[in-house]
Parts: sequence; C-alpha cells; structure tokens
Amino acid sequence: MAFDSRLPAAYQEEGPVVTVLGSDHLVTFDYAEPSPIMLFAQRWWRRTITLMKVGVVIAAVGAYPIMTVASNKIDDSPIEVAGQDWTVPAVGVSIVKIARELEGAGWAGDRANWHPQARLTAMPAWQGATADALSEHTNLLAELTVQDGEVDSDLKAAARLLMGVEGEDMRPRLTAAAEALNRYDSRAARGLATTPAKLDKLKAEAALFSGWAEADRNDLSLQVNQDVVEWPASKTDIETFYGAKARAHIAQQMLVAARNSEPRLARLPAVSSAFDRAELAWSRAAQMQPLIVSNQNGDGPFMANHLASIGFYLGEAQDASQNLAEALAHVPAGALENVASLEKQLAAAP
Repeated sequence: MAFDSRLPAAYQEEGPVVTVLGSDHLVTFDYAEPSPIMLFAQRWWRRTITLMKVGVVIAAVGAYPIMTVASNKIDDSPIEVAGQDWTVPAVGVSIVKIARELEGAGWAGDRANWHPQARLTAMPAWQGATADALSEHTNLLAELTVQDGEVDSDLKAAARLLMGVEGEDMRPRLTAAAEALNRYDSRAARGLATTPAKLDKLKAEAALFSGWAEADRNDLSLQVNQDVVEWPASKTDIETFYGAKARAHIAQQMLVAARNSEPRLARLPAVSSAFDRAELAWSRAAQMQPLIVSNQNGDGPFMANHLASIGFYLGEAQDASQNLAEALAHVPAGALENVASLEKQLAAAP
C-alpha cells in the first residue's frame, strides 16, 4: 500500500495504529437523568422570557392611554403678580396666565391628531374658556380706556387675538396677544396710554364676573336636568364643568390682583367685607378638583354631582359679585384719595 510522501515517516514505515474497542469498553446511559436544578432553571427561564414578551406588548398597548392621562394638566394655582412692575395688574394676570398655559402643558387644541392631548376633553375646555374669559376682560379694559372716541389699539388687538378661531392655531395668536398687552402696559407706565379709573374698573369687573356666573349656572342647570345622562358624565358635561371652573379661576385671580393693587380699599369696611365674600365664593368654585367629573344623582351612595356643586358655588359668587358692585357704587367720589391724604397726615403726625 502506497502512502502519501507528505505523511510523517512513522506512518510510512508502520502505518496508523488502529484500536478496536469491544463492547466491554462501552458505557450505557439507560438510567441517566437530567439535573433537577437545570430543569427548574430552564423552566423558569422560559417563563421569564414569555413574561417579558407579554409585558412589552401590554406596555406598548397601555402607553398611549397613560400618556393621555399624564398630559391632562389643569393648572389652577394662584397667579402671583404682587411686587411685579405692572402698571395695570390685571394685564399682568392675563400675560402670566397666557405664558403658563403655553409654556406649561402646551395648548391642547393645537396638537396633531396622534398626540395624546388631542384625545382630552377637560383641558381643551379649560384652555378655551380661559382664552375667551381673558378676551372679554381685555375688551372691558379697552372700553374703560376710550380716549377721544378711540379704543386703545393694543387692547383692541389683544381682545381680538385672545378669542379663539375654529381651525386656527392658538399659540401664535396668544403670543401676539401677550405682546400687545405688554406694549399697552409699557405705554401706560410712560403716560402714553390711558389707564382705567380704579373704582370704575372694579365696578365693571364685578358686573362682568356676575354675568359669567349667571351664564355658567344656566349651562350647568341645563346639563344637570337632562332626562338622559351618560355615566359618569358626558363630554358636554365635562366641557361645561371645566369652562365654568376656568372662568371662576380668572375671576378670583383678577379680584385678588385688584385688591392687592389698591390696599386703601381695606380702609372701607363695607367694600373690604364685600371683597372677602367675593374672593371666597369664587375660590370655592375655582378650586374644585374632581378626579372624575360626575353628573349623577347627588344623593347616590357613590357618585357625586359635580355640576350641581360648582353651580351652587357660582350662585354664591354671583350674589357676592353683585354685592361688591353695590358696595363700590356707594363709595363717594374721591374717597380713596381722602383715605390716602388721611394716611399721610397720620404718618406725619408726631
């Protein structure tokens, strides 16, 4: 037999050594079993992988609803303008409120259809009512600052921009409105724009807020007295509730700013008492924070009727606003100036 010349010499001379194993050298594995520990680990590993897959699917399905709930941010915290350099504090409240809604959670009505906020009901109603309320209040300021038959251009523009337009993005409009309000306040500080008389402004605001309360009470009553209601509340119920809450928040914050800007009102007992009552009544309506809005039978064992509750608070707010307007109407002309002169005299006294 010829061998390849490339093989080692030992193979060429002797050939490969072949060992034949007999059956005595074979090991049988008839009774061999896998380790119980390894079987346990393998079983739990398969279960862990399956659980992880199911968890990923559940997370993917549930992420959108969770994001939707998390994006619903109703910011009804106090608006602090005391100590800030605002010529007309009400303008400062409006600007801060606009900035808070835009830079906080964002404007829900401008979101694309895929965005979680586009599925919300409460927040768009809150923001829409906020913009409309600020527009009405700005229009009130414009009417009180008419000079030579001309409405202030910045106030007029701001009131128009704050009023929502169907199908149009609100962020550019709100930004422009805030800029117009800021221009007006800056011109008023330099004496280039007319500012409303304080007592006239307070009386007009009290009448405006009373009108808000009356209109919202009528809307709430209509929803509460529906023959057929959805459980726990319909979309219209939620929109009506948060619209009323938004206007209550604006009314309360405007009253607080007006009172802080004119501390001499505290020297008039009737006016001070009326302010206390009005602020308290509006704050009760503004601070309602139900986890889920309900329009169910009020004497039920579980679900309350939040629309009836806020309607009750608005009834008190309406009466308190009317009382405030009457108290301000009875303040004699020049009373605040007389109080200021009396304070100066007392301060100069030895």
